[in-house]
This record gives sequence, C-alpha cells and structure tokens, in this order.
Amino acid sequence: MRSSSDKLALMDNNILACEYGINQLRELAETNFKIDLNQGMDVALLNDEICAIIKKLKWIKYIRFSCDKLYQLPHFENLVRLFDKHKIPKSKVFIYVLVQKDLENADRRVQELHRLCRSFNLYAQAERNKRIKTDKLQLEFAQRYVYGRCYKKENFEIYCKRHSLKSSE
Repeated sequence: MRSSSDKLALMDNNILACEYGINQLRELAETNFKIDLNQGMDVALLNDEICAIIKKLKWIKYIRFSCDKLYQLPHFENLVRLFDKHKIPKSKVFIYVLVQKDLENADRRVQELHRLCRSFNLYAQAERNKRIKTDKLQLEFAQRYVYGRCYKKENFEIYCKRHSLKSSE
C-alpha cells in the first residue's frame, strides 16, 4: 500500500462486471483511502449490495456512471431509488453522456437524466476516434449546451433556434 497519499484513482472501465472488482471495492471500503473511479460504472449492475459498498467508500469527489444509450435510462431510475434507500447523496453522481451524430437521442438522455434528478452532474463527450469525425453541432452540444448548463432551461432544439444553429453545420 502507498504511504505517500490517501487517494487512489482506479482506472477500471467496468469494475462492477466481475466479482474480483466488487471485492476490490469492498476491501477499499474498509480502509481510509479516498477513491476516484475515473471511468463510468455500469448503472445496470447496481443493486442493494453494490449500493451498500458505494455508501461505505470514501469518494474523492464523484461517483461516476455513463449513459451512452436510451435503454440505460430505466437503470438511472433504479439508481435514484437505490441511492434514496441507502441515503447516498445524488449530488455526488457524475454521468458521462456520449454525444454521437444523433443529437436528438443525446438530448433525450440529457433531458431525462435532468428530470430524474436535478442534482446529477452531467458531462457530455462528443464521440471521437480515428474513424469518426466530430461535427460542429456535436461540439456545440457538449461544450456549450451541456457544459454551460443550458439543458436546465431548454431542450437542444430550442437552444439551436435561439442561436441560429442548423443541423448541417
């Protein structure tokens, strides 16, 4: 174990998917380490046992999840229910939102997450890799609409009209 710091950043992109990862979290919950899981956990794997572990962990700042697809939204409804049951502050929830070419889909996820819990912290990331070119509107959605918290007062269609933005940009 490290003696120079009480903080650990774990870089596991799906720690809840295997018993080994869950056991690591269970063990960390019994220490004084403050942790950061810098990848979004899979919200579909949340249950009472996992929430009991999450509650005991000392978090550096956020409890991170990701919402890349519409089918994940019911799992966030379950997160709200479980976090309320276990008295875990939802203001500590940080959600990565993948922004692909279908901005209507991304906005539906953002609007629904905001409706579920106004204290969720959302971070939109435009999809990027060697094969996919990110367009200006995806960047506008991620960098100004979500990061600027405009989603709290209007949907993206209204935002685009107000800023004279067109989907062909």
